[in-house]
Amino acid sequence: MEIKLLREPNLIFEAAMLLYNSRNGESCRELKNAILKKFAIDPEVLDSCFDAIIELSEHVTRSLSADDSLLDFLFRRHSGMKSCFAFYLIHNACRRSAPSPEADLVALRDLSKPIFFLNLTSLLIGEFAPDDYDGEITNYSEFIAFVESMNIPADEKWEICRFYNGFDHYRSALADILEEAIRLWREKYDIVKHYVGWFLSAVNEPLGSGGVDFIEQNYGINVPTSIDALYLQPSIMMCNSTRYLMNFTDEQENDFFYVGVLFEPLKEITQTSTLEDKLCRTLRTIGDLRKFEILKLLAESPKYGQQLASLLDISTATVSHHMSLLMESGFVEIKRDANRIYYALNKKKLRDFIDELGDALLG
Repeated sequence: MEIKLLREPNLIFEAAMLLYNSRNGESCRELKNAILKKFAIDPEVLDSCFDAIIELSEHVTRSLSADDSLLDFLFRRHSGMKSCFAFYLIHNACRRSAPSPEADLVALRDLSKPIFFLNLTSLLIGEFAPDDYDGEITNYSEFIAFVESMNIPADEKWEICRFYNGFDHYRSALADILEEAIRLWREKYDIVKHYVGWFLSAVNEPLGSGGVDFIEQNYGINVPTSIDALYLQPSIMMCNSTRYLMNFTDEQENDFFYVGVLFEPLKEITQTSTLEDKLCRTLRTIGDLRKFEILKLLAESPKYGQQLASLLDISTATVSHHMSLLMESGFVEIKRDANRIYYALNKKKLRDFIDELGDALLG
């Protein structure tokens, strides 16, 4: 596996993430205030971390001419879904080893409805179908039937159909919104570009010597061993969070891992409190009986989602919910086998947690 460090943000992703955060109450200003309340940190330290990003973000959101209802429809998170509709249209643009916003906006405007149909149905199957699903969606009737079977609220099913049926309008509107947002973003880029320098300085050397081990240990994720390359992508608008994007669009499997440029400095200044908070959050996670039962089953052998759903007599959507939290804690990792994803217990991570808990309580 090859690890590649990208040196510039992907502007399509940055603009979309900025608008996603602003429409879901997760702005940089709100994040800064939440950290200030949670940790005993000098406010001036947080000012130096956040204020330039806040200025850029608010410059874009206050200057953007798009209608609020359209922004909400495209960028608001839906309760039963993992993301917003905008990312269903730009998901390929977020997986570029050499991103070009101009080229990607042209590609978005030229995107045909048949290609969008294939992309959308593939993403919905990957997100909502049982692990042993082997069906296909080849026409509109099958699309409607699959949407109807999805375990999400009825009004969200209607919005998915509205999104597909209004594809031409939403595709063009999204391209116009992103083009304007990127223009506004570039007007303020000079005040935030030093954050990318911070990030590159922090990760370049350890990444070169540690590779996958550094990524897994530093960011608490499990990198699939089957991929050909992993691109590490800095993100200003994600601030201190991360996002892993699997890529199934090329002959080679080249995944992308987005890391907020404030991840490293905030980790350093909140380290002591973060460790104790992490232990408590992890205890709450495995303290849930259903998650504990899943861990016991995975201790026997790796299993795919439908197996776990059958053994526990719960829905695959419920399994996915539990898995997202167990994977976030690091106790569960994924293994690919052809078109099926297996969940496996990360025994090393579990032993490390037990050691950390012992050190925190017993010294």
